[in-house]
Amino acid sequence: MVRGLGHGKALIGLGALGALGGMVWFSQFSGKATPEEQAWRYPGDDLVDANYANAYSSTYAINIDAPAYAVWRLFRQLGADKSGSFSSEFLERTFARLPFHNSYEIQEEFQQPDSLMPGDIGAFDYHGMSMEWTDVVPGKYLVQWVDTKNPPAAPGSYAFRYPSMKHYGVTWSFHMIPLKNGGTRLINHWRIGFEPDTGLPRAVNWINIELIGGVMTRLQNIYIKRVAEFHKREQLSGKFMRGVLGGRFFNNGTPAGRWDGTPLFEETYTQWMRYGRQKPAASEIRPPVTEDPTWPPTGPGTPWADVVDDTYFDGWTEPTFSWAEQIRQKKERSYLPNWGKEPHHSPIGH
Repeated sequence: MVRGLGHGKALIGLGALGALGGMVWFSQFSGKATPEEQAWRYPGDDLVDANYANAYSSTYAINIDAPAYAVWRLFRQLGADKSGSFSSEFLERTFARLPFHNSYEIQEEFQQPDSLMPGDIGAFDYHGMSMEWTDVVPGKYLVQWVDTKNPPAAPGSYAFRYPSMKHYGVTWSFHMIPLKNGGTRLINHWRIGFEPDTGLPRAVNWINIELIGGVMTRLQNIYIKRVAEFHKREQLSGKFMRGVLGGRFFNNGTPAGRWDGTPLFEETYTQWMRYGRQKPAASEIRPPVTEDPTWPPTGPGTPWADVVDDTYFDGWTEPTFSWAEQIRQKKERSYLPNWGKEPHHSPIGH
C-alpha cells in the first residue's frame, strides 16, 4: 500500500515536471520573434522606459495569411468586456480566475470610430484589474499600458502589481507588419519594468510574463492566426449547447436557427450581436416599439391607479449621458430632481 502511494506520488511528480518542461519549451523555444525583432524598440516602449531603468522586453511573432487590417481589428475587440483574450479561455478562467469568454466573430459594436479610444480600459476583469489603451493607430498597432506610478484614470480600476514589488509598469502591444504576399507579420510585444530590482521580483516576473504569460501569448498568436485565416473551430462547449438546446442531438425536426444549413449558422460560432437591428425578427409580426405614450396606464381600474405619478413623463426626454453627473451621483448618492426634464435634461458636463 505504502509502495503504491509512493509510486503514485512519483507519477504525479513526473507529470508535473513534464508539464513544466512543456510550458518552458512552448513559451521559450517556439513562437518567439527573431533576434532582430526582439531587439527592436516598438511604439509604447517609451512609456515603461520613462519610469524604469531596468525595462526589458518579451516579444513573440507569427505570420498570418490575412491583411494587416483584418488582424488589427481582432485586437481592437480585446478585453473581458468585449471579445475575450483570444487565448485559452479555459486557462484564463480556471487558473487565473479571469472572466474571459472568447468571441471569434467581428462585432459591429466594437468596430465603430469610438469603440476603442486612448484612455479606455483594457479589462482583465470587472473588479478593476486592467490596463489602459494608450495608442490606437488603425491598421498599424495598438498599445495598452499600466503603471503603479501612473494608475489608470478610470474610477474602479487599479494598477496591478505582483507580490514583492513596490512599483510595476508594463505595456502590451500588437504591431502589424504588412507583407508583400498579402499577409501580416504580427508582433506581440511586452515591455516590463519593476521596483525593487532584486532577485524575488525578477523571478516572479519571469514566471508571470515569460513562462505563464509566454504560454498565453503564444496561444493568443495561434488563435488569432486561426481566426484571421478562417480556420478556427467551434468550441466543444458551444457545440454541445447547440446540440442539446438547438435540437440537433434529438432530431426533432425543428431548425436550431434561421440560418441552419448555411455558413451563417454552421460556421458562425458566436452570435453577431447587432446584425438583427437591420430587420428585427419581431418586425415579421409587428414593428418594434421605441416610444409608447400610453405607458404607464393611469386610468381607473389599473393596478397602480392610487400610486402612479401620472406627470413623471410629461415633458421628459432621455438625458444625455454625462460622466460628470455619474461622478456627482457616486459622491452625493442622490439623483437630480426631475431628471430628464428642464432644466436638467441637458448634461452638466462631459
